[in-house]
Parts: sequence; structure tokens; C-alpha cells
Amino acid sequence: MKKTKSLPTLILAISGCLLASTVCVAQTPINLTQDLTVQASGAYAYYARGTAASGAAITPFETMFYPGGSLHGGNAETGLDNGRKDSESTPGPISFGSGYLTDGENAPFVQGWVNIEEIVSGTHGATHDGSFNIVFDLGKTYTITSVVITYQDYSGQRWTTTVGIQKIYTSIEAPSATNAPVLFDSATAVNNAPSGSQLSFVGTAIDARYVTLELVMALGANPNSGASGGRIQEVTIMGYTPVPESSTFAFIGGMSALALGLMKNRLVRK
Repeated sequence: MKKTKSLPTLILAISGCLLASTVCVAQTPINLTQDLTVQASGAYAYYARGTAASGAAITPFETMFYPGGSLHGGNAETGLDNGRKDSESTPGPISFGSGYLTDGENAPFVQGWVNIEEIVSGTHGATHDGSFNIVFDLGKTYTITSVVITYQDYSGQRWTTTVGIQKIYTSIEAPSATNAPVLFDSATAVNNAPSGSQLSFVGTAIDARYVTLELVMALGANPNSGASGGRIQEVTIMGYTPVPESSTFAFIGGMSALALGLMKNRLVRK
């Protein structure tokens, strides 16, 4: 006669499978920016860090903008993110499904960072380096393992090449002036980097919903010098669904405890 496994044995087997599959699958990084779930719910937004009048710092993560050309807004027609211009509408978040930074392609590019930057070095009204933010909202929390920015640097469209000045931050909650994100990693752009070059950020894996880019570009005199910063072609965020919260492991542990209890009772009866 064929023997069937007892209920306690089956419960233990199921618990083991759940635990093993949960841990193993969770630790395989994928391209989150191209994941269908993230594409459907994710969005990103450009945030100014300085004023057009002086380049003085403003409260971070409050003033959105759209990039574009030598003249930010105005009559700029190059480097727009899928046709969006500040002069046409109030800037807002851009969905992963419609934005150029998350379309999986190196072209078209996004470029034009004048009149929204905080001056990092140099003088307003002359050649200077300026910073701004791009915040990616993944829709829910993932474990982030690395970030890659595909970019280009050439005459008139320059990245600042100071060592380690390009930075990536992460956070569970939306970044704000009172909720500063945590530094993930920094990288260095290369002068005359050809189209398709990559800036790689590889920090310690961390759970986050928001990935914040703090980028620094080489810019000319505001507002119209013809030098409006480097090109961004694509942003790739690698990661995986985090290991389940304690409640999930408590459920698996409870099933295992139940199975062991049933097995103990069977032994006592014998």
C-alpha cells in the first residue's frame, strides 16, 4: 500500500519551500525601471535647487521643472523630456511609461539645466557648476543594489567632472527639506564621454522607494550662454522585491511550530 505523508510533515515541507523560495527569489536584482509593475506605477520629477536670479539655494524638493535647451523654458526646443516645457504647463511628475529617462533607449536624450541650479562653484553670470535633483518614485519599496546613468559629455553640453561630485541618495519616504535622503554612492563623469557612456553607482543594498539623483553640470552665464549642461540618456535602477516583513516570517514560523506540535502530540500518544 502506498503511504501518504502526515499532515505535520506536509506543513513543514510547505513552510520550508515558502522560506526558501522567498529568500532566493528576492535576492536576484532586476532592472526595476523596465519592470512592468514599476513602469505602470512609477514616476520621476525634476527639482530645482537654486534661483534663476542669483543661483542662490532654495528649499529642496519643492520646485519642479522640466529641462530643455540653452534657455530653460522660454523658446528652448532641444533636450525636452517627451515634449514637456515649463512655458506650456505647470511642471509635475513624469510616468516611467512616458518619460525619456526610463524608456530603455539611449535616444532621445534629456538636457538643459539653466536657471534652476544651485551654484556649487563659480559665479552667477559667469561660467559655473550647478546642481539639481531628479527623484524617482518606484511606487513601493524595493531593495536597491545599483543605479546606472547613461550619459554624454561634449562641447557646450558638459558634466562637472570633479571626482565623486555626482551622487545618488535613497529613502523610504519622499525626500524633503525635513526628510533628507541617505547617500547611496557617488561617481565621476568623464570629459568628452561619448554617447552611451555610463556612470555606475554601486552602494550597499538598501530598502527604498525613492531614488534621488543629485547631479552637477558645467554651465555658462545665465540665462543664455549656450552652455546648458550635459546630456542624460537613460537611468537604470537595479534591485529586487525585499525579503518579506517580519509578519510573513512569523506566519511561516507559526506553521512550522504547529507542525512540530502536532508531531509531538503524535509521539506522546504512541
